Amino acid sequence: MTGAWAHLLPPGEVYSPASGGSLGTVAAELTRVHARHGRATVIVADRAGEHLPAGVRLLPYDSPGETLGERERREDDEAAARGGRREHYARFVRPAVEALPAGFGGPVVLHNAVAAVPELRRLRPRARVCLYLHADMFRSFPPAERARVVAEADLVVCVSRFVAERFLDGTGLPLSAVAVVHNGHDPARFHPAARRAGDVPVVLFTGRLAPEKGPMALINACVELARAGARFRLRVVGNAGLCASSAPDRFERQVKRRASLLGDRVEFSPFVDRAAIGGVYREADVLCVPSLCEDASPLVLTEGMASGLACLASARGGVPEVGRNAVRYFDYRRPGDLARQLGRLLHEPALRAELGRRALRRGRELTWETRYRSLWSRLTEPAR
Repeated sequence: MTGAWAHLLPPGEVYSPASGGSLGTVAAELTRVHARHGRATVIVADRAGEHLPAGVRLLPYDSPGETLGERERREDDEAAARGGRREHYARFVRPAVEALPAGFGGPVVLHNAVAAVPELRRLRPRARVCLYLHADMFRSFPPAERARVVAEADLVVCVSRFVAERFLDGTGLPLSAVAVVHNGHDPARFHPAARRAGDVPVVLFTGRLAPEKGPMALINACVELARAGARFRLRVVGNAGLCASSAPDRFERQVKRRASLLGDRVEFSPFVDRAAIGGVYREADVLCVPSLCEDASPLVLTEGMASGLACLASARGGVPEVGRNAVRYFDYRRPGDLARQLGRLLHEPALRAELGRRALRRGRELTWETRYRSLWSRLTEPAR
């Protein structure tokens, strides 16, 4: 297959253009652009997942489970600390690697599968190995092991400099040892809408209703602003899980109970799939990304900027390098700072408009087309 590449998704990850998960979304968006350039894609994914593989060749594998057991992880960690091989993980990932044709010689993108690099190199020696890191998850791996992975892979991609620096920490390798490719957006789906002067500003939160994503912090800030007489509406789009049918968990119920103090100022909507989420952004004025975790390269922030929204986010992880000066940041360590910053955006239409203009300029730099070109040029460089 001329120009063919493969994306290998770990167990539990779904390949679907409608997915709310970052791995499935990135794979699907890069694949869409790859097809536009006349190139084919192979998707290797867990047979148990509900995939939507339109336009690609799906190679399912039978997963032994979503994760290794505690004993297996401990024994693998001990082996890696001695400079040895992760035997349990090698067996765990083997069905996925073996799903690839034996002679496959194109790029194989391993999403978050650090420990799969040696097994792919061993079983499919003709493949060009690309490790794609979406999060800061692997500093528990010894620095020597991470350095070996960088040496064994043809390319290591990180979705932000933040992730790259964490992954390389202690290895002695320079930042240039990896490629940084921020997440992107599709301009056909994410673009601004005309906003009418005088409308009550709409604040949007979209994503998983999970503690680390900060929805409770936003609700508390909005309760404070409502008590001070601020005019706004809050729209919260998402569930505890990544689909509209996911049952509410304890935290989601807590968020909704607290939000009841806002009365008719707040609206909750279930998860909206990617084909329709662009319209949700266009109905808002302010996007809030109040992450309490070290978000690597939030898709919602990129999409909000592309939609021309005034964006307010916590200055954590890779967020400041993605948003640059197009985003207003709050200090999550300072009590009340989220409410103060959001209050300014609600009371100052000119500030919202200026941030919206900055967001659009930054968004134009972060399309999936530009992301893809950066990645493909590195993948097709002569082998080192």
